Amino acid sequence: MKLTRITKLKYRVFRDFVWPSELHSFAQFNVVYGWNGCGKTTLSSLLSLVEKKTALPKEEGELELEFNGTTKVTGAKLATKPVPQVRVFNRDFINSTLQSAGGIAPIYFLGEDSVEKQKEVDQLKRDLDSVNDEVMNAQNKETKAANALDEFCKDKAKLIKELLTGANSQTYNNYNKAKFKEATERLNAESATVAMLTDEQKTSLRSQKDAQPKANIEKVAEPSVDIATLTREVDALVARSVVAQTLDELTSHAKLAAWVQQGLALHSGEHASDTCRFCLQPLDAARRAALEAHFNDAFASFQKDVGALLAKLNAAKRSAGSLTLPDASRFYEALTAEVTAASAQVTTARSETESALDALIAQVEAKRDNPFAPAASVPPAASMPAALTAVVAALNALIERHNQTSAQFKASVDEACKKLEASYLAEAHAEFLQLSGAVTTANSALETIKSKPAGIQAQISELERAILEHRRPADELTEELRAYLGRDELRFEVKGNGYALTRNGQPVAHLSEGERTAISFLYFLKSLQDKTFDMAKGIVVIDDPVSSLDANALFSAFGYMKERTKQAGQLFIFTHSFPFFRLVRNWFHHLPKQRSPQVDRRLGRFFLLRPRRHTDGSRTSHLGPLDPLLQEHESEYQYLFKRVYDEAHRTDIVSLEHHYGLPNVARRLIEAFLAFRFPEMSGDLGPRLDRVVDTYNYDTAKKTRVLRLLNTYSHAGAIADPEHDLSLLAETQPVLLDVLELMKTVDKDHYDGLEKLVAPPLGVLAAGSSNGVE
Repeated sequence: MKLTRITKLKYRVFRDFVWPSELHSFAQFNVVYGWNGCGKTTLSSLLSLVEKKTALPKEEGELELEFNGTTKVTGAKLATKPVPQVRVFNRDFINSTLQSAGGIAPIYFLGEDSVEKQKEVDQLKRDLDSVNDEVMNAQNKETKAANALDEFCKDKAKLIKELLTGANSQTYNNYNKAKFKEATERLNAESATVAMLTDEQKTSLRSQKDAQPKANIEKVAEPSVDIATLTREVDALVARSVVAQTLDELTSHAKLAAWVQQGLALHSGEHASDTCRFCLQPLDAARRAALEAHFNDAFASFQKDVGALLAKLNAAKRSAGSLTLPDASRFYEALTAEVTAASAQVTTARSETESALDALIAQVEAKRDNPFAPAASVPPAASMPAALTAVVAALNALIERHNQTSAQFKASVDEACKKLEASYLAEAHAEFLQLSGAVTTANSALETIKSKPAGIQAQISELERAILEHRRPADELTEELRAYLGRDELRFEVKGNGYALTRNGQPVAHLSEGERTAISFLYFLKSLQDKTFDMAKGIVVIDDPVSSLDANALFSAFGYMKERTKQAGQLFIFTHSFPFFRLVRNWFHHLPKQRSPQVDRRLGRFFLLRPRRHTDGSRTSHLGPLDPLLQEHESEYQYLFKRVYDEAHRTDIVSLEHHYGLPNVARRLIEAFLAFRFPEMSGDLGPRLDRVVDTYNYDTAKKTRVLRLLNTYSHAGAIADPEHDLSLLAETQPVLLDVLELMKTVDKDHYDGLEKLVAPPLGVLAAGSSNGVE
């Protein structure tokens, strides 16, 4: 697949180029000659897009290429349409291929792939430093978080150890941060809440922990006092009525009745007597019968019941009053508060019980003393006294706990310590979770990043291995550079992943443009042998490979290039160097079929890039056939003279656009001529023209006119945009005649020889278009 035409081009210096119908297509071997600024770099950069299969954005320009005479591909489709393999050597290739690592003795890297890989290595090393810093920061954060948690655990473990270690408990003698951490990790929010103790509870448990073993305490005997039952019995007795023939004087006088009843008993039964033992007077039988009727069996039974109930009540009172309470100081300190409260409840209940019994006794005694009187209404008690049995039982429960503590003293101390520990752990749980979370977060961040350095280092190692694998032997590069430049002062030495360059044994800190071009071009030619590129089917593009090379190295460089590109499927050479063009031209002239009268059969073809003025006034470039003079003669100088001569003598009227490139042509001609005549002078054109005026009496006004046009519309072989009035170009033809007159004045024989060589037929002079500026 070969490139046959650039059918359309609107890009950079090419404003609206369309392939001329009369222009022959590209062949296998092609050379494009043109001065700087005519568009050679633009064409090579476009072919670089084909090489990289990169589309030309529409906003940047338009392009249409023709392959094999039929297939057309636009710039927008370069990335998607099938195109041939292309390799391009130009300034961009030089910049991307040869890179130095700086320093007094820099390391150089060859090959775009190696250069790019080395750039990646350098960037990765910077990334590695950055990531190592990140890892260090992450490690510092993780260490700081871990230390904070560790210090917290140590402080809390120390506190628990100091609080819970004592004479009664040795369990916490070895309590440390690990045990604290393990125990706290087992907690959750619910269990921590359950384990939390109040200050009072902790005080009590600490007392229990610090207590000394104490003796057992006997339980308090529970009194058999049932106030409710006794109350009911008293109420029943008081409410009883005694049936008898009562005597009013006895009924109304309780003490008298009691005295009489006792006396009657002393005069009855075994003490029976009809004589009163008090007054020794006979007892009246009727009086005796009346007294016995008053004090009958029912009354006696009632009296017996009263006595029994009083005895019961008094026994209950004695039972309540006989309670003896143990002193609170005999109890463990942890129980002291509860014992004191329970003892107070027993004392209160006992006092209330005794008061209640006294009231019941009073009721019964009142009924006893006045058994025949109606039952007195007793006001209800404000409240029943506390059950003495119940409060005594509560106190005995505390005594039981005390006795159990004594029996299981170590177990109780351990239990108190466990509850205290659980409470301390619960209090620390929230802060522990916060610090643990910080550690987890820091560790997670560290885990995320700590493997990155190894990954980056692996990439660096892989890239460096790849660079080393593609690094050619230093001796081979040195030999090729010697053959290319024709001298051997530069030498390559392997250093690191690249090369150290020495000049006569000294490190090369800076390479000249010619040396950079030579080294890069050597690498380019070598890369054409890469297995990924099919030389026989591919397209090779070479843009000014001898830039800045001296004349001695030019021929060596050409021979090196020719030998390594002669098998190319298609070759494009762009150059502004006429000596190099001449070498290429001679090579092409000796190609097979090159002398064939049929242009289409020739393998080598020649093209010329020329400047033009666009319709909008801006500069543009045009690709056309090579002027025959450049093919037929060995000097660019002859071609330049022919161009100036033809334009100076043309008879038709042409536009200003036609004259646009002629000042540059004239300048190159006059500079070459004066350099030959005055070899000791160089630099600005003005002093050399002054010498012509002084030496050969040349007209000063003509010299000024020549210098003004050449300085305005040309600059050292490069075409610049105009800075002055375009109407000055109208003077082009007269000024060209002045230039020819100057040459003739200085060296007439030389001028006459040139005139004989280039003088065109009259028909051409009349038309003036075939060899003019297009």
